[in-house]
Amino acid sequence: MSYPTAMADPPVTAKQRAAQERCDAMVRHARTQIMAVGVDRFSVNEVLRLAGGSKATLAKYFGDRNGLIAAAIREEALCAMAGLNLDGDQARAEPLDNALARALSGVLRFYLTPGSLALYRAVISAATGSNGAAEAFYLHGHRVIVAAIAALMESRKPHEVRTDLDSADVADQLLHAIRAGAYEQALIGLDATVDDAAIAARITATLSLVLPSIGTARSA
Repeated sequence: MSYPTAMADPPVTAKQRAAQERCDAMVRHARTQIMAVGVDRFSVNEVLRLAGGSKATLAKYFGDRNGLIAAAIREEALCAMAGLNLDGDQARAEPLDNALARALSGVLRFYLTPGSLALYRAVISAATGSNGAAEAFYLHGHRVIVAAIAALMESRKPHEVRTDLDSADVADQLLHAIRAGAYEQALIGLDATVDDAAIAARITATLSLVLPSIGTARSA
């Protein structure tokens, strides 16, 4: 007796492969430029020159300038979170307090890179305009990081985290909390010393306030 077989995905054509490579190149060059100069000075024409694309390609795959900015910011955030390996074997084996400390330390280091600081400054300066850069930064940057931290907490229910906890809301609050102090000073251009000790102190202070309320406490 024969059984129907599942339909295989159609093979990728050379044209489709070339289009994907062109899109990837556009996002890659957009990421590099945004992290170097921010979104207010972001030039689509420069991206197209380096990637070899056209405005028709941009419109087809990204919609407009803001669509490309959103794709670039999302890729930057995803790469930053992937580097922390929050859903890997190490994270699963760690107690929640250690996993959160490692994750938030990595996020704060990412926030403190010159490119991230420049991007955030540019987004804030453009937030009153209508170019959509602020929305792209929030939805495709900040919310991606929130989702990764929230997923880490969700994976610890019910043993280490209260089942009624709104993980996304707590993750959002954690990200705002770790930006207090030295990060804020660095953001506005003050001569703030943000070394590993300062990062560790900020993370420890934040978790000492948050962990007891979510159903666990830092180990001694």
